[in-house]
Amino acid sequence: MVSLRTILSKKMPTGSQPEEPFDAMAFAHQQTEWYNNAEGHLDQEDGYDCPICRNKGYLRVVTEEGGIPNAWMRPCQCQKVRQSIRQMRRSGLQHIIQDYTFAKFQATEPWQQKLKAAAQAYAQSLEGWFFFGGQSGSGKTHLCTAICRQALHQGRQVRYMLWRDDVSRIKAVANQGEEYNAAIAPYKHAELLYIDDLFKTGRSFDSRSPRPTTADVNVAFEILNYRYTAKLPTIVSSECVLDDLIQIDVHNRKLAIVGVKGEPKTPEEMDAILAERRANWKPKAPKYTKGLLKLYSQHAVSPMKGAYME
Repeated sequence: MVSLRTILSKKMPTGSQPEEPFDAMAFAHQQTEWYNNAEGHLDQEDGYDCPICRNKGYLRVVTEEGGIPNAWMRPCQCQKVRQSIRQMRRSGLQHIIQDYTFAKFQATEPWQQKLKAAAQAYAQSLEGWFFFGGQSGSGKTHLCTAICRQALHQGRQVRYMLWRDDVSRIKAVANQGEEYNAAIAPYKHAELLYIDDLFKTGRSFDSRSPRPTTADVNVAFEILNYRYTAKLPTIVSSECVLDDLIQIDVHNRKLAIVGVKGEPKTPEEMDAILAERRANWKPKAPKYTKGLLKLYSQHAVSPMKGAYME
């Protein structure tokens, strides 16, 4: 019977040395480097390009415990940005990264250029509050969302609140202590909050915008007062403007515009001013001008009402 030593001596040339012992730590670090340098595909899903994790969402980390390598996965900081993008998409801003940019905002008029410059300046600092009041079609959603987009690219976490839909969910649990606190807390504590169409609550049966209720005012006060006290950056858009004097009567559940440019007006004067605003309003050009998407945009009813075609 031939011994193992004899077999090895025949296969190994004279003077050669056996292979170096296996280095588990070096191997673990090599695997970690391979993983962290590999390209992921999350950017194809949400449009956000992360140079840290290369769009994988995680980073591999190696530590040593008693000479034994211990490898584990650490979430990348881009996870909170991607979470914000998913939340904003669920709220209706499907193409926030691709479409709502400052470059794509058409500022042909001086007032549009002024608004765009103000929005860009705020996006650079993200300090204090940014309020955009104006009629539908004036570009409120585009500019406010462009600010959020830039904040996302800076790694900031953004919370989007479509007032009409989200306030309804909060009010639905107003009498349920813990559930109410859990529902309103994300808006109070968000790193950056964007409230879209504050106090816009849809249309009533007579096609007029219904007045905010006491519950609406209470929710708005709790969120905005907390964020003001905590000095958290907040973006608000509304069809009301700061020059308008707004009267909030909580007891009688009334909200009305009672003045313009800091000057009180009679109800008749306000009716004339608002009628002029409506007469000068220009609708945005339709996004889809042909095909099935045109028919859908013209006849689809909100999911809140059943998502059927009229």
